[in-house]
Amino acid sequence: MIPLGVRRAFLPFAISRLLLVLVFTAIPLLQQGLADHWGAEDRMSLRLSPQAVADGLSNVAIRADATFYRAIATEGYEKRPFDTSRAANWAFFPLHPLAWRAAGALTGEWVWSGLLLANVLTWLGLGMLWTLARRLVGSDRVADMAVLFACFWPTTYFMMLPHSESLFFLLATASLLAARSERLWWASILGGIASGARVNGVFLAPAIFIDRWFRGERRPMDVAKLALIGVGLAAYMVYLWKITGNPFAFKDIQIKWGRELQPPWVALMDYVNRPLKIAMPWNPRLLNFSLTVVALCSVVACWRRGWRDLAVFTALTVLAPLSTGTLISMTRYIGVAPGVFIALAAWAEERPRFGALWLSISVLAMTLLGILFTFDIDIGSA
Repeated sequence: MIPLGVRRAFLPFAISRLLLVLVFTAIPLLQQGLADHWGAEDRMSLRLSPQAVADGLSNVAIRADATFYRAIATEGYEKRPFDTSRAANWAFFPLHPLAWRAAGALTGEWVWSGLLLANVLTWLGLGMLWTLARRLVGSDRVADMAVLFACFWPTTYFMMLPHSESLFFLLATASLLAARSERLWWASILGGIASGARVNGVFLAPAIFIDRWFRGERRPMDVAKLALIGVGLAAYMVYLWKITGNPFAFKDIQIKWGRELQPPWVALMDYVNRPLKIAMPWNPRLLNFSLTVVALCSVVACWRRGWRDLAVFTALTVLAPLSTGTLISMTRYIGVAPGVFIALAAWAEERPRFGALWLSISVLAMTLLGILFTFDIDIGSA
């Protein structure tokens, strides 16, 4: 039997994916000369054929980070002494390309296996989010809203494409749910796997530990169990040491993307000092700043409600990229923190007008960013 959370997540998941498919399909049709000739002859029309859908999805599937992930899946990592003279794929963790490689081996092709894998993982992750929200709040309605807000998050299109978001979101949410269900071994194992997908998988360890500490569960054995969460990261660092001589190559190569260690308030104050500069290449500054503030507010809300694990995980998820001195990709990074969506749902339950307004703005932002991404104007990520 399909778990209840997965069943409840299907409808908003399907509707949001259909909207994105429409965006990815219709925009290429407009690009193919239709805009210049619309109304010039009576028989001009848009036809959403299966081929148009296939072409639209194929057009956007292997872009941005997906190009790195596919290269890792097909050819492996660059093996050379570490230097920052040019970009390298060491910044991208191995679990997603390994999963994509396994899917590709089964199907014999890359684009559709990557798309299918991403969407199945996203659906399962949303099911985990529903179950986690239901356990925390005790309300099906709030759990439904948490899933709805996650489905229409402005950068959710990355979770339907072959990027690491879908895999990491599933593992992180499942780990937090396992900890809440008093299955600490499972929480640690899932967290260890998550840290092989993204570095912020290790944030699960302090998040779960602090929550258990405040609940009075202070057994030394728990620390030993939670140490497993660092296994994925440790294994990748050993591998990088072997092939580059630098176990921190995943971090140090970030300089090629304009990221350097700085106090987290630098990026926020940069926007505050120039609020009318709302966007620049790779960075919708107004959106990233606004959602960073929302995420920080959700940290406070989760902490006050006793969801300290969600609060700590969200706080670290926000502070880590902010400490690189830029708001680039903040909306995308925040989108894998389940506490943000559960806090939004709790607020929407108390203030229905807020929920309706938030959903409207989120759908609009998602659609606009999706259109720009289809035009190969990748403003929403880096």
